Amino acid sequence: MILQDLSNVEGCPRRGITVTVYGLDPWNVLLSFGAEAGPLRNKAELQRFCDIITERLRRLYNVAT
Repeated sequence: MILQDLSNVEGCPRRGITVTVYGLDPWNVLLSFGAEAGPLRNKAELQRFCDIITERLRRLYNVAT
């Protein structure tokens, strides 16, 4: 879901992005950019957007039940 939301952001590369969800309470997300992503002018913007998406999904889906 996070990667799908990120792909809707203008300038988000179609390849080379990895989203890793880890932990339980609270769960976290690691956003990484591989060589296939190419040069990114908006890396910090994409990371901030990922944080916003993560916080929203934490509220909707509590996996630590």
